Amino acid sequence: MRKKVNEYLDIKTVLFKSQNVLLLRTSSIEQKSKTAFIICEGSSLSIDELNIPYKWDPYLKVPNKREYKRTLDGDIIMMYFPFECKGLEDAGRDLSYYINENMYSYDNIVIIGHSKAGVCIANMARMITRKAIFIFVSAPFEGTIINGTEKVKAMLSNKEYQIFRKYYTQHAVDLDVWPKSSFLRNVADFSGIKKHFCVNVISECKDIYTCKDIVFKYFAARMGYKHSDGLVLVSSQESLTQMYPLLKTVYIDASHAESLKRLLSANRDDYIID
Repeated sequence: MRKKVNEYLDIKTVLFKSQNVLLLRTSSIEQKSKTAFIICEGSSLSIDELNIPYKWDPYLKVPNKREYKRTLDGDIIMMYFPFECKGLEDAGRDLSYYINENMYSYDNIVIIGHSKAGVCIANMARMITRKAIFIFVSAPFEGTIINGTEKVKAMLSNKEYQIFRKYYTQHAVDLDVWPKSSFLRNVADFSGIKKHFCVNVISECKDIYTCKDIVFKYFAARMGYKHSDGLVLVSSQESLTQMYPLLKTVYIDASHAESLKRLLSANRDDYIID
């Protein structure tokens, strides 16, 4: 079971902490593996000088040491965006600094970014001084209307919008993936992916497997999304592949909330649709 984040959560495995990036190891003991997996689920978490959480995304839970070890053979490092993060460019710069300066002992580094974290690491690829493997999952490379709260409010009933606001918090890293944001128009540079092995995982919620799928499929219908994972249009996810046609692309049947889990699950082949 994942550990629910609260002010009593004991975090002992902080590897790196800056204003823009928080890196935690899921196990308190380094596995001495030659492969490291850096996984960012796109969540935000801030901790104080004693490593005690004081702000986090609603209902956030952190994975235990066994969750990802079931399918990933290596050292597992979780990445979070502190609420103080200045934006995706700054987060990528800090993450690349840690990788370049502290991860030279690994033969292989795999960086997995879900949602806005996928956009972050794609932009960061140009900052890494060594070859790595990048996996982008449900990433809004052209942004997502979900960050335009006024437009969302106009599409939903008042009760639906109040529920939406409980789950959604808007801060710098979210604003960066608003369609036509300053970051996407003037800063983001994904050309660095050409020097790495990269996979673009595009999710579209077609069938219902879980309660979360129902919620996201309903939200997509209310927002008028015909092809999406419930939050991000397929076309926004595909835009990176259109820019770089040689990029390996995989399509999966999943809602936004379930796409990373399904990609890394033991039965992930059940959800591959192309």
